[in-house]
Amino acid sequence: MRNLLTTLLLAAALLPTAAAAQAVGADDGDAVCRPGDKGCARFVGDGKGGVPKRGGAKQPVMIGTSVFMLTPWQAERERRCLALAGWAEARGEGADAMAAVMWVVANRAASADQPSLPCRVVVATGQFEPFAAAPVEPANRKKAKAVKAKGRQAETAARQAKAEQAALAADPRVENRRILTEIRRQAAVIRAGGMPSWPKPRLAPDQEALRTARGLAWNLNDDDMPDPTARASMFYSPPTQAALRRQKPDWAEARLKTASIGGHSFYRAPTPPAERTIATLVAEIAE
Repeated sequence: MRNLLTTLLLAAALLPTAAAAQAVGADDGDAVCRPGDKGCARFVGDGKGGVPKRGGAKQPVMIGTSVFMLTPWQAERERRCLALAGWAEARGEGADAMAAVMWVVANRAASADQPSLPCRVVVATGQFEPFAAAPVEPANRKKAKAVKAKGRQAETAARQAKAEQAALAADPRVENRRILTEIRRQAAVIRAGGMPSWPKPRLAPDQEALRTARGLAWNLNDDDMPDPTARASMFYSPPTQAALRRQKPDWAEARLKTASIGGHSFYRAPTPPAERTIATLVAEIAE
């Protein structure tokens, strides 16, 4: 049932009538955008068009519960940060889990205490582990790697591709490490104020999950896709904590658990509903 939640919500948002519904797995592909939404189609990679140019007039853009005044370039950047966060944290757990992670980012951005933007939220220190700054390597190690890379230029492209595919087939963790390196590279771009690029996953499930994440990020607002986390602002993965032999985070004890989606548990501060509504409105005005 949990895995159906976001799929049903997204379907309701994307399809105005039952007659317009598209079956999952149909010949024309899975629908992640409303029919005729060219902006969404471009964003998920199904339509033509590149990244919007910098500048231009600011327009209201609803992300989560907040309305931000953004240029087209800025709106593209914030939505990319949302999609990357959901995909990096929960790509193997389905659309529900990815959307839930994105909602946590949006809820933090809407915080009345520290209203911000999604891109600032995902690269905040000590928050989203895949976006953490990569450890700095010693200078001598970097030099050794450079020499090794130069030697590899003599190898043929065919041998490299063959070895790479063999490694992926034998151990998917190789691809996971590559993806983590790419996410951290894009995190550095975000910190510098640039536009993050889309990763290029090599495994089909990761490719499809990224396309889905892009569609979710485009439609992430209370009108099209209500928050399944009940305004959660924190989450963690119990299976991951157990695998790393870590205890339940201390912060979870002082917060209210609102949902379990995929392999993640979601939490928020135990604030009365009336106060949460006021906080959201303040965040909208502040931005």
